[in-house]
Amino acid sequence: ADKLSSSEIHIGLEATSVFSWHPAMYMHEDPALKERKAKVFTINPKLVSKFREAYPDLDKTDRLDAWVIADRLRFGRLTTTVVMQEQYVALQRLTRMRFHLIHNLTREKQYFLQNLFYKCNAFTTEVESSVFGHALMEMLSEKYSLDDIATMDVADLADYLRDKGRNRFPDPENVARCIQKAARASYRLSKVVEDSIDLVLGTSIQSIRSIQAQLKDLDK
Repeated sequence: ADKLSSSEIHIGLEATSVFSWHPAMYMHEDPALKERKAKVFTINPKLVSKFREAYPDLDKTDRLDAWVIADRLRFGRLTTTVVMQEQYVALQRLTRMRFHLIHNLTREKQYFLQNLFYKCNAFTTEVESSVFGHALMEMLSEKYSLDDIATMDVADLADYLRDKGRNRFPDPENVARCIQKAARASYRLSKVVEDSIDLVLGTSIQSIRSIQAQLKDLDK
């Protein structure tokens, strides 16, 4: 580059998931390359592959692959350098982690509902409020049996929901009656099965709350 008196240097790499990031940043931060106004580009492999089709007689070797990338650089019209990409990497990592957590949360809620059907199969049809609200999750995590819920005084159950729900229920008495109706209409499990289902539901509730807490941290 010094012999040719180059005004700037363009360096191209194929983008290979996480593997191209570190060498690209290493070359971008190199002092000697910075002095020579080097620009580092990570190029989508599909773009390189399509460009290669213009050379149907080329063999596929590492040296020729590098030559095709260099020719794509020479062709130009690559606007996004690794420096510009760096501005989005932190946000990309966060958004992909958030997507991962949302996927896990959805799967955990579906698994929770499957097990809830064992314990109280009429719940989702009789109770309009979301089972994933704080009050109902608290009630289910405290391992009340269906008979406990069915025989509880409506006013006491409404007060419990009002307290655990932080007064967010518009009509806690009606929700309490619906819950009791669901409890009375559901099949009864044997003690050994009910104990296992209660443990599974409690574990699932902890997982759901843990993921929700992680999502809040990511959102911040």
